[in-house]
Amino acid sequence: MNTKTKFFGSTTITFLSLCLFFLVSIFIALAVCSSEAFANSSINGASLFKSEGCIACHTINGKGGKVGPNLSHIGANNLSYRWMKKQLTDPAAHFRNNIMPPFKSMPPTQIKMLVNYLESLK
Repeated sequence: MNTKTKFFGSTTITFLSLCLFFLVSIFIALAVCSSEAFANSSINGASLFKSEGCIACHTINGKGGKVGPNLSHIGANNLSYRWMKKQLTDPAAHFRNNIMPPFKSMPPTQIKMLVNYLESLK
């Protein structure tokens, strides 16, 4: 009776192939879910942009106020997530005489939705 284990026998190779297939499937599923979540986050961000009053001061695609800068193509500027988050929570950190109100009490999930929305405007 042979008690030695064959590490590269056909059973082991089949098992490794199945594991690899499983891992690749998980990565593909995560990529699809991430892109869908980003899209949903952008849509919710557009709603937040209106409900939080941002549209009163900022213009997007010809609609909105004129007090703040036009944000129609803000996503094309390739600003970092960190920079945009800071702009929303502490606008004076970037521009000393900024009249934009800080959204310090806005939940992080909503900040992320707004930033994703703004990043999508190209």
